[in-house]
Amino acid sequence: WGGDDRLDHVYAMTDVLPKDDRIDTKRAGVVGRSYGGYRTLTLAARHPELWQAAIDMFGPYDLLTFADRVPATWKPFIKMLVGDPETEQEFMLERSPRTYIENVTCPMLVIQGKNDPRVIEQESRELVEKLREMGKEVDYLMFPDEGHDVLKHENRVKIYDTMTNFFKKHLE
Repeated sequence: WGGDDRLDHVYAMTDVLPKDDRIDTKRAGVVGRSYGGYRTLTLAARHPELWQAAIDMFGPYDLLTFADRVPATWKPFIKMLVGDPETEQEFMLERSPRTYIENVTCPMLVIQGKNDPRVIEQESRELVEKLREMGKEVDYLMFPDEGHDVLKHENRVKIYDTMTNFFKKHLE
């Protein structure tokens, strides 16, 4: 998490997509859910020059706290792919979006479920508050009746309308 996978996106935005005349990389947005939300936060914070808008959906903001909250059956997987919070704290901090969040320059929409057991609502709220304290433009859409996904039809309608309008506003 946060290594070559991050650089794949940077390479695409700097070396591949600009060669396609149909794509305007000066009007690029980034969006992701769960791990993709983590990726969105990482890209917006570590490569702010590439994005004009970002949407984080249920993305882990701090890998140390995320690793602490996963079920016991996930812990070996997390240690292998993300890091061991007991022995690799510095590495995990280096890969956490929290470490670079002050670099965000684009408007951001953060989407969160109140009942999310992995990416807790308090952490997403702290992200939003931190961005606002720094004078960044950030919208927060929290669903009190959802967890680590948006499952209810009326909430899905709201989320996709909000996302579409957010990108329309910031990428046109």
